[in-house]
Amino acid sequence: MKTDERILHFFAEHEGEYLSGETLAKNLDISRAAVWKVIKKLTEQGHTIDSQHHVGYRYQSGKVLSVPMIRQLAHSDWQIKLFDVIDSTNTYAKEALTRGDITKPTMIIANQQIGGRGRLGRTFVSPADTGLYISFALPLPVGTSVVPGLLTTGTAVAVSRAIKKTIGIELDFKWVNDLLFKNRKVGGILTEAVMDFESQQVSAIVVGIGLNLQQPQNLDATLTNKVGGMVEHLTVSRNVIVATLFDEFVKLYAEYTDGSFLMAYRQRNIVINQTVTVKYGKELVTGIAKVIDEQGQLLVDTGDVIRTINSGEVLKVQLPNNSYHG
Repeated sequence: MKTDERILHFFAEHEGEYLSGETLAKNLDISRAAVWKVIKKLTEQGHTIDSQHHVGYRYQSGKVLSVPMIRQLAHSDWQIKLFDVIDSTNTYAKEALTRGDITKPTMIIANQQIGGRGRLGRTFVSPADTGLYISFALPLPVGTSVVPGLLTTGTAVAVSRAIKKTIGIELDFKWVNDLLFKNRKVGGILTEAVMDFESQQVSAIVVGIGLNLQQPQNLDATLTNKVGGMVEHLTVSRNVIVATLFDEFVKLYAEYTDGSFLMAYRQRNIVINQTVTVKYGKELVTGIAKVIDEQGQLLVDTGDVIRTINSGEVLKVQLPNNSYHG
């Protein structure tokens, strides 16, 4: 890791604190002169770092999402677009892809969504400062095949790995797109296709990720027992979380079709061997969720037949002691 990356990581780990040149030099095993040079370089790159004589340096945008910091911390060269407020990152991504404004893989981030979307037309509550709302806009080369079930389930694993590395907690999954912590929903994934009107072929994919890092406030009464947050007080910079998720997703996207992540997805999925009701198109399918197959599809034993569910949503899952609140 380069020295400037190490300093940014150290700032992120000490969010809001002044760090003396001596402290930085000692912890990073460099000279104080080297610290000063790196701070100057980072400032020139667009980072906001407050400098107080006899006090030290403080990174001022630890709570503010920053493209320069994300770019510095991440290892991917994909494009990044950042909005403070947006209607929906997925909507923006789809429209930009359709217009041809996005021609390369791009990560779109928002601090707040006023029209965040979930599956089946639901709203995803997306308040400022307490969550992360990200869409990956992915143009597809002609002839590229997509396996939606694997892309969604793989994204869930990529997110969980990033959260484990940064916040230190383990997420569970509810097939196909819900992210859970302590049996409450703390995030979701919305994978959508963009069609080319002339060829009637899928020309791009958008993978949207919404995360409640902290408990959203002023939730509808019907959601207060179902929706949660990952932590009460966020002590890790959101820039670090975004950068880590960015790297995990890019790595996943390069190889998701091999399904190598499926074991991890199955192990932490709450529906396996449980009685479930699945909305599958206009149909409701009730039975025992037996397995998630090699395509990311859910196999449900209705008692009469094994149904293969390749899309839809688990509306109900009966866990011991009624521990699931979703």
